[in-house]
Amino acid sequence: MENKEIENVGDFFIENKTNLTLEEKWDKLYESWINKVDSEKHMLSLFELKLWLESIEEFFSSDYLESIIFKFQTVDSRDYSFYLNTFSKILGKILKQLKDLDFKKDKRLINFEEFIVEKVLEKSGSNRFPSLRDINSPESWFFSFRTFLHNIRVISNDLVKSEILSQRTFSSVKKLYHKELLNNPIIISLLNGKFIPKMDKIYQKDISDIISEIGEKKLKKNIGILYILAFRTLKVNNFIELNIKKNRDTNISIPLILALKKHINSIDKFYRGRLNDTLLESEIPQKHQAQLSKAFNSFHQEYKKIFETEFLNFFHTDPEKFNKRNLLRNIVYISDIAIQELIENISKLFNPEFEGVTIFENYLSRNQRSVVLKKKLMSLHTKINDFFSKKGSISSSDLFFELNLFIETDLNFLLYKDWSEFLNHYNNLQKSDFTPEFKLNLKAFHTYITEILKEIVDNKG
Repeated sequence: MENKEIENVGDFFIENKTNLTLEEKWDKLYESWINKVDSEKHMLSLFELKLWLESIEEFFSSDYLESIIFKFQTVDSRDYSFYLNTFSKILGKILKQLKDLDFKKDKRLINFEEFIVEKVLEKSGSNRFPSLRDINSPESWFFSFRTFLHNIRVISNDLVKSEILSQRTFSSVKKLYHKELLNNPIIISLLNGKFIPKMDKIYQKDISDIISEIGEKKLKKNIGILYILAFRTLKVNNFIELNIKKNRDTNISIPLILALKKHINSIDKFYRGRLNDTLLESEIPQKHQAQLSKAFNSFHQEYKKIFETEFLNFFHTDPEKFNKRNLLRNIVYISDIAIQELIENISKLFNPEFEGVTIFENYLSRNQRSVVLKKKLMSLHTKINDFFSKKGSISSSDLFFELNLFIETDLNFLLYKDWSEFLNHYNNLQKSDFTPEFKLNLKAFHTYITEILKEIVDNKG
């Protein structure tokens, strides 16, 4: 039998052989494209493309970010150059990923964008559009979208050179971008997809074994989804770390951190709603459910460190006192701790022998980290003793050097409550330096560290 190539993707869908809706037909085409991406070993590029596109949406719409950047500023006085400059740099990243994913069209899947457009127009009108394919025939999957992004990037770079970029101008750029985005069915399908199985595979055997051994169907499904959300968040976090290392401009990581915030909120919302209801209906003992609830509260507290202080400090601290790149690394570190501990605690619910070190390289348990913390706090405690007992042996500037070093490298070992209190003491010391109140504040800080050390000893840390 002659193998005749199909030139028109519409031939895949002969009306008298299928009852598929237009949306279902598109889903099949989209799935074929995903399979093509997978076979070409470009799933990582697809993940990065999706993450950058999601990051832009969070970056554009975040009231939280606006409240940080434009604190105490009126709408008329706001300069949106930071937004547009960051947007322009991210477009460069997106164009790279689109180029990697932009395979020349297979004749068996030719112009499926046009197929959808043509079918929609055909459905809504009385006449066919025989010339449509001749008028609009891009040579590749993302031809028109890439052309647009190149152009809007050039425009954005020119606009940033203005003395002040108004909200109105920035909004106009956003509208142009979103209008073009909505015209690309692949991108919209990519952003709307809740889970892409090939992108969200869990390769850790220990985790897969836990999921497969859960007997209750509903619980198995929801625990599986929770793991997917958790590992996806960990992947986002790892991607942020990679970009902090690679990019000279640290601002490009800000939209990624906002995307991380969205993923964290998704986990929190999923647990407090759907999963929590499933756990209450399950046969899991209440004692174990209480342990899981405690683990989620700890997870929530860890992220408060990021979004109530660390992220704010990135914009508001003196760059001469704190390295902004190190602040971003702190965010990555806190996030790593939070998500790895959450995965470990979920796993222990079903397998008490489970240890995070079996799947995470260089994993440190809370107990191991408390041992490191104890040594560092004892060193600080000794230096403060020397300040009072051996006059002239150590200066306030020496103390601040030690404190800054601790904040950059070890502060995040503390739990949220102690972490916040430590920073409050540090701020009081900074404000009172070279005044009579400095010694009083230092004594209060010394008492606080003494109490923390006692707690660590009591907990056998």
